[in-house]
Amino acid sequence: MGIRFYDEALSNKIARWVKDPHLKILKPDEATRLFELTADRTQDNTLTLPLISISRNRDVELLSAQKQPKTFDGFSLDTNEHVSIPVNVIPIQIGYQIDIYTKGMAEADEYIRNFVFNLINYPKLIIELPYNNLKFKHESNISLESSITDNSDIKEHLFADQFVRFTLKLTLSDAYLFSIPINDSAHIDEVIIKVQTDEDTFEILSEKSS
Repeated sequence: MGIRFYDEALSNKIARWVKDPHLKILKPDEATRLFELTADRTQDNTLTLPLISISRNRDVELLSAQKQPKTFDGFSLDTNEHVSIPVNVIPIQIGYQIDIYTKGMAEADEYIRNFVFNLINYPKLIIELPYNNLKFKHESNISLESSITDNSDIKEHLFADQFVRFTLKLTLSDAYLFSIPINDSAHIDEVIIKVQTDEDTFEILSEKSS
């Protein structure tokens, strides 16, 4: 559906803010490890702290589920004599959750402070769509929900020692599902017009046209 491009863009943006080379960031497609590791503790691999887990809400909301011009006859990315590139879109809303795990409250507090300021001051999220090798870019904006949740009292068997866990929730309300088909532009190589009079028939060859 193309949602994975938003996952990747958000994960990369957060990774650029993190200066600690030892901090592990779990992307949305990796965050299930936090639950898989609790399934069989005899096979758990050690996860070290601090750790950041980025998960996407299971529900992706279609902001418009009706057919309209932008879903089948959207704007034109490029058109020339050889190719026509339309871009069709369906608006969606995507929700994310960022869980920050640390060993102590002071460390968690520092991470939360930095993340809140960065998410508010730098909300722009640029995704790059590699469809048909076009590398088309779209800009969305991150909306940080107003509540910061301390989930430290939820004891998950992920770490040997006690940990601190804070949760931030984000929303992308100006996201889209994209369809970027490429159509060969129809063109006419030449036109031959036959003109017949009472006595003669002759041909007129036109110039090449598109």
